[in-house]
Amino acid sequence: MLVLTSFGRMKRTIAIIVTALIFGIPLVTEASGAAGPESPREVADTLQESTVKGFRPLRETGITETRFDSLALKENISISLADILSYNSSLFVKQYGRASMSTVSFRGTSASHTQVLWNGMKINSPMLGMTDFSMIPSFFMDGASLLHGTSSLQSVSGGLGGAVVLKSETPDIKGFEMQYIQGFGSFLTADEFLKIDYGGKRFKSSTRLLLSTSENEFKYVNMDKKEIRYDENMNIVESWHPVERYRSGAWRDFHAMQELGYTTDGGHVFSLSAWYIDSYRQLPQLTVDYGADTDFINEQRESTFRSVASWKKNWDTSKAEISAGYSTTGLDYDYARDKGDGNYVYMTKSRSRTETIYAKAAYERYFGRKWLLTCNAAMHQHFVNSYDESIMVQGNEAEKVGYKASATEISAFVSLKWKPVKRAGLSVSLRENIFRSSFSPVIPAFNADILLVPEWNLFLKGSVSRNYRFPTLNDLYFMPGGNPGLKPESGFSYDTGYSLSRDFNRNFNISAEGYWFDSYIDDWILWVPDGAKKDFYTPLNLMKVHAYGIEQKLKMEWLPADRWKLTFNGNFTWSPSVNCGEPRSEGDESVGKQLVYIPEYSSSFIAGLHYGKWSFFWKWCWYSRRYTMTSNDYTISGSVPPYFMNDITLNRSFDFKRAGLSVSAAVKNLFNEKYLSVLARPMPGINFEIFVGITPKSGKIFQKPRR
Repeated sequence: MLVLTSFGRMKRTIAIIVTALIFGIPLVTEASGAAGPESPREVADTLQESTVKGFRPLRETGITETRFDSLALKENISISLADILSYNSSLFVKQYGRASMSTVSFRGTSASHTQVLWNGMKINSPMLGMTDFSMIPSFFMDGASLLHGTSSLQSVSGGLGGAVVLKSETPDIKGFEMQYIQGFGSFLTADEFLKIDYGGKRFKSSTRLLLSTSENEFKYVNMDKKEIRYDENMNIVESWHPVERYRSGAWRDFHAMQELGYTTDGGHVFSLSAWYIDSYRQLPQLTVDYGADTDFINEQRESTFRSVASWKKNWDTSKAEISAGYSTTGLDYDYARDKGDGNYVYMTKSRSRTETIYAKAAYERYFGRKWLLTCNAAMHQHFVNSYDESIMVQGNEAEKVGYKASATEISAFVSLKWKPVKRAGLSVSLRENIFRSSFSPVIPAFNADILLVPEWNLFLKGSVSRNYRFPTLNDLYFMPGGNPGLKPESGFSYDTGYSLSRDFNRNFNISAEGYWFDSYIDDWILWVPDGAKKDFYTPLNLMKVHAYGIEQKLKMEWLPADRWKLTFNGNFTWSPSVNCGEPRSEGDESVGKQLVYIPEYSSSFIAGLHYGKWSFFWKWCWYSRRYTMTSNDYTISGSVPPYFMNDITLNRSFDFKRAGLSVSAAVKNLFNEKYLSVLARPMPGINFEIFVGITPKSGKIFQKPRR
């Protein structure tokens, strides 16, 4: 045990040293590129008799934002947005297994403190307050960005950690375009993707279809079990961890998205986005499940439909937008075991139906080049019907235990941004929230930035704000255990940092950013055992949490020779998140300890090598130890060991007369790491994927070849 402990500490030390060497530069950030008819803050830099000009939109004053380029989002059709965030951001991605639930969290907070928007509409579950990122194919998103901490208030409230902003839209093309990709992978996995786009003078359309299936069976060494062989005197002769099969983990996910757009002669833009999900997933047994020989049913079925319609209009100094949307989700979960005679006993038959109606109006206006006024109001109306046909019996009928509830969320926002001098920008924002009949105090936010060194685009930025998150409907009404008396979580946050970007001789550029963040969150909601026999959980406002730390990012691009390019995109986070409240009892050991399932350290990078139509990517991430108990017990069941993860991808594109062809091969878990993301949920070893894509050339694929 001492050797293993020392080895674990050595791995952690090596990881910290490596990331320190990689990111051992000033904490700085990438400057934003030019965008639209915005009032610009202009920076001129003369390099070898050429002038480079950078523009910083006034609306981004003091904002901490991470944007993902299309290359990252379109890497391959099998990856979800959870995979993108694992390697391209400073977020912690918590995965319950291959193609199982994946949640993300910012800056030492929980998944419910991360707000997620799709085309302006919140897609967090009104019951759970979180989003399953494994259900978001990255190929369906045309834009994705992260708003860290205080910056999330520019788009939505309740993101005590931050917000993820997603966008899908019609492409800017003329005529027809089509793309088809077929993928095959380990564990009998198959993926198919089809995209058909059309762009005319006024009308545009984009249709996307994705089908993913897998048997998802693999072997793994179960470190939570031990086989022992004794001699005739009952002395232990040998012991080993058994090799088991990960079974009942199959899935079938189908996604369809339709985008429509129409632009009038007067510049009015109308759009409609519709997204349908049909998912069937089996949930495999845990590593601590000793009923391996017993047949069981453990499966989840989800059917979701989301739609958003909008109108936009731009004028010389202002723009307006009105949007409305509707979302509905049906989620079924069944768990049953065979009694041994072929008949199943159902422990759980959970059914839930949620509906959300959404509406938003926004207006933005410039006053000269120094002032920008932004205001908007949004409404989300939720309806939930959730129940469980439990095994408790009254007479001859099973009892349905659950709740029906509705909730109205209204948010109003106003922001005034001012550029008093050419190099500085200030922003003051106010937001007011209403949840059901409860009003939050007015939520203020202050952001500022200043250009320190024009030659390096070096900005110093800072922000401070309050924030509130109301309890979810499960927190309030779940049966049994819901607590209607919960108070909203409230937080005070600030961050400060600086950003930099520089081009060298047009062959090498570097950009980076770094921030110190600090948050105090009161009335943190935690589910704890309750009841006379402690046989169910209930949520309570238990904790006062202090979450703080450092985020660092580094991005480089180098063109060493003709047709060659090297790229690097790395992240490092140190995020202590500590319970600093009062002990609940004499035996409460949680005070002063790291919160459960939040790593104190994490790091990731993607390195790319490109030559002509070839490209090679090496992806690496690392999470430090995560505790599963509030006491931070350093035991097998009290923590999840740290792990490294390595993936590689090789791509090659071909250009033929009638079509373009792409071939991609990916190796995941390259070094066959034995690891866990969540306790008792096994993860696969080394596995492979191959993708072949074809893009017919418009107007040629249907023509007969000339003789």
